Amino acid sequence: MDREIVRRGLIEAVFVVLAGFSMGALVVVANFADYGLWLSLDVGGTIIFVALAAGIAIGLRLQDAEPQFLVLAGFVASSIAIVIVVLSVYAPVFAGVVPSLEALGPSDSARAVIIFASLFLIPIHLVGCVAGYALADFLAPEGFRRGRAPERL
Repeated sequence: MDREIVRRGLIEAVFVVLAGFSMGALVVVANFADYGLWLSLDVGGTIIFVALAAGIAIGLRLQDAEPQFLVLAGFVASSIAIVIVVLSVYAPVFAGVVPSLEALGPSDSARAVIIFASLFLIPIHLVGCVAGYALADFLAPEGFRRGRAPERL
């Protein structure tokens, strides 16, 4: 394999992982706003805005890639975000701070709602990826567009 291809693939993978971590961290902060001192975010608005913004950034970044790689990158980033949300919900048990989640106070249904709401990251993030990909194609100069040539239609 060419070194430049491997290098570019690793750089793109780092951006996808960073997008997943940023989405997950902001959704966790929004879900646990009661425990924060300074920052209070709306859960729904955070999920929509962060997932769309990260998706558009990935779509703009992967403008030269095939669409199937874009969708794969979107799934990977949103899966990383969901794993971060699930780990944050169960972190006290994993750390051994409490014997079970019932000792924390909120009911199981509240934790299930947090995890279920984080699942909305997947479709919204994929829409953002496709929108960013289309935006990159729209903003590209005429010689760099990947679209079909008019004479071939």
